[in-house]
Amino acid sequence: MPPREEQAGVAIVGAGPVGLSLALGLARQGIRSVVLEKEDSTSEQSRAPGIHVRTREIFRQWGVENRVMEAGTLVSDLALHSAIPGREPLLALDFGDLDAEADRPGILVLEQGETERILLEAVRGTGMVDTRFGAEVVGLREGRDGVILTVTDAAARNGEAYEERAPFVVGCDGAGSFVRKALGLPFDGVTYAMRPILADVRIFDERDALPWPRVRNSREGFSFALRLRPGMWRLVRLGRGSGDADDARENREPPASEVEAIVQDVLGPGSVEHVWSSRFRIHRRSAPTYRVGRVLLAGDAAHLQSPAGGMGMNAGIQDAHNLAWKLASVLKGGDADRLLESYDAERRPVVGTVSRYTDLVTRLALQTPPAIRSAVFLLWGAALGVAPLRRAALRRTAMIDLGYGASPLLRRGISAAGRRLPNPVLQDGGAPPGSPGVRLHDLLPDAAAILSVGEDRELPAGLPVQAVIRIGGGGFRDPSGVISGLVPGGRGWILIRPDRHVGWSGTDPDAVPAAVGWALGASGGG
Repeated sequence: MPPREEQAGVAIVGAGPVGLSLALGLARQGIRSVVLEKEDSTSEQSRAPGIHVRTREIFRQWGVENRVMEAGTLVSDLALHSAIPGREPLLALDFGDLDAEADRPGILVLEQGETERILLEAVRGTGMVDTRFGAEVVGLREGRDGVILTVTDAAARNGEAYEERAPFVVGCDGAGSFVRKALGLPFDGVTYAMRPILADVRIFDERDALPWPRVRNSREGFSFALRLRPGMWRLVRLGRGSGDADDARENREPPASEVEAIVQDVLGPGSVEHVWSSRFRIHRRSAPTYRVGRVLLAGDAAHLQSPAGGMGMNAGIQDAHNLAWKLASVLKGGDADRLLESYDAERRPVVGTVSRYTDLVTRLALQTPPAIRSAVFLLWGAALGVAPLRRAALRRTAMIDLGYGASPLLRRGISAAGRRLPNPVLQDGGAPPGSPGVRLHDLLPDAAAILSVGEDRELPAGLPVQAVIRIGGGGFRDPSGVISGLVPGGRGWILIRPDRHVGWSGTDPDAVPAAVGWALGASGGG
């Protein structure tokens, strides 16, 4: 099996939203990659239909946010409507409360197939990514200077297997990950004792104008309906008819009568066109590590959580965002051990937080008896009337409250280190009050940057950052005050990593060079 002549910096196994995101993130850092996908194309199914604020910020950085916004529906005022006529919404969340720290906050409803299509188009547009569909990875071994994959592709080399070599491999190949299995890593966790029904249906009458999302809590189960786009609805049913984890029918479509019962429950009587339906399992699982040598895992290959809250795909894309700049830094001469160890150290605790949250929602809202479930919704509704609790719920739903803790790149004692950088509106220091502002994130490059907050002292030359942005002290004004709150006394410097997380903050200009080198994983940094 002769090796292919060209070698990418990173070989990515899997062309779902996580693999394509990683390829796009690497390309933005100037790194070539090859994406190997055993299927013949990206998915056309709706699957994960929610894109949260933090993920949209990543897409904005990569230049694809406008495309997903045009293709989807932004829900900025979320109300969970009862399907029983005359009932008030069970819950309500106004994402406008997050305007000071995020742009256009809300949940973007977009079918996963569309998300993948947009990402693939962007990836191909970079000219930096070799995407190969119908290419199945069937072997993996680590060599002295990289990883060697064995690939079969019926459309290439007359179906003969070939070797693909790369300095690093990332498994983004889903829950049944070949890469994870080839590493011998377990995928421990639990499977919930339920077999939910999932269905997409088309509606051609006045029911398409019903308020959504819609829920119905009854003895038959908990039913949920979400409009994916005009005329297309996602239905979910947990309860009677859903079976359990050992249901022998688990890989079969549910009877049409069960789908029709869900339609009756949440949308009312009338005909629909069945697009597809299935029973599925809900898992909560994780690999014990996301890295073994030169091979890493991301997305569902590394972790699975309940779809409650719609955070699984988002967490995987955020894995890719964290990993892309670190792999790029390693390939450009950075400290490989610290950078790659930091990926596992930072992402696994964050994903654990997401997993615990979705587990709580699943157990309280979906696995409890109907009467208790109704009480849970009442309590949640009351809690959201308390401003601090409502804000916490909004930030968790938006996934902007998830910062990084202990990490080989983050020094202890720096309170802001690891936090996602807020995205307030800044005013040009020379413009009159009330002039249109600019979001902070839109001023940042794809590389590292420094915010000089209220400072007139100059920093040493030669720092490995692409921009120094002044806030206060004759630079941009921050009416919200959230940025000055990231440094002691409201004055100093803030290092922003390429993933828009705070790498360091401080007030001593002489400490900046060493601190920046350490936080960015420079060889010998610190």
